[in-house]
Amino acid sequence: MKSIIGQVLQSVRERVLDPVSKRISEKACEKVLGVVEEHVDCHINFQNYVDDLKKGVGDLKRKRRDKEAELRIVDHSEKMVKEEVQGWLEGAGKVIDVLDIEGEVENVSYLSQGSLGRRVRQKTHEVKEIHNRGNFTEGLVIERPPSIGIPLPTENMVGKLDVKEKIRGYLRGSEGMIGVCGIGGIGKTTIMKHVHNELLNEANGFAKVIWVTVSHPLNIVRLQGDIARKMNKGLREDADELERASRLMEIMKTVKYALILDDVRDKFTLTRVGIPKPTMENGCKIVITSRSVDVCNYLSCQIVNVPPLSKEESFNLFLDEVGSDVLQMPNSDEIVKLIVHKCAGLPSVIVGIASRMRGVTDICEWRNALLELPQ
Repeated sequence: MKSIIGQVLQSVRERVLDPVSKRISEKACEKVLGVVEEHVDCHINFQNYVDDLKKGVGDLKRKRRDKEAELRIVDHSEKMVKEEVQGWLEGAGKVIDVLDIEGEVENVSYLSQGSLGRRVRQKTHEVKEIHNRGNFTEGLVIERPPSIGIPLPTENMVGKLDVKEKIRGYLRGSEGMIGVCGIGGIGKTTIMKHVHNELLNEANGFAKVIWVTVSHPLNIVRLQGDIARKMNKGLREDADELERASRLMEIMKTVKYALILDDVRDKFTLTRVGIPKPTMENGCKIVITSRSVDVCNYLSCQIVNVPPLSKEESFNLFLDEVGSDVLQMPNSDEIVKLIVHKCAGLPSVIVGIASRMRGVTDICEWRNALLELPQ
């Protein structure tokens, strides 16, 4: 059929082109005749083009579903979808919507089949092109880049901003070892959780920010394993302490890290564990929190002392936790102040007592709570 159309159009060219060529160029005339030929072709082959489009869309849908099924079984904690794959999935989804043209196909008039056929043919070409781009012979995913660290849950930090800023200053400076000291419950861990999270969210050059809570009594093998896991590495369980230290040293030398060791109570050496010594050259930092100044000095730390909360800070923290309605009770003001005083400015003790007394309205229970606290 198409060859007959070509013969008819050629006849038109021979009869029409010569007289018309006096007024318009042959090139323009050829263009017009080409448009006519395309329109007639799309009209005559309309149903074939519609069938091709439906088949192409069906193939694209199946390929898209296959890719989505492959991605569902991927471990997304270790792998991530390639950007080109994500873009292809989104693009394929949009193109699949061309089936909306089906309504137009059903209702198209005979005379309009040529123009609609041209659109159908264009869509078919687009669908096939996207289908061909979805092969991804090198896979759909890539290794997820190693995370610098995981944010830690934090509590409100009361009255410790100056201490936190001093620690941050040492982290920016030349000190490699920093010791955050203070009695139990003073807020050392809370401060360092805030510092840890801030390090994750700024450009400081650290490839890893590691938080490890140290066991008591100290277990070197466990500490080595905890640090290695935070580095996304493993140590041989059957290796002795020295072998594990050697392997951990190799691992940690490959990155610039900030290591926070929380609640260190026993003395140890970095070499025994397998931790490289922080230097100006490697840019690494180690912060320990400890109740013992002796432990911090043993590790040659720059010491930052965490003081108790002031009377005002303690009182405000207590009210924040217990609720200010407590002061509406008769004779409660004096008892509350005495309880807060006995908390000795320790945030953990203040929060613990306040949580216990929240909602208690019997003044006798408040007096009993006061008597239970140590003098």
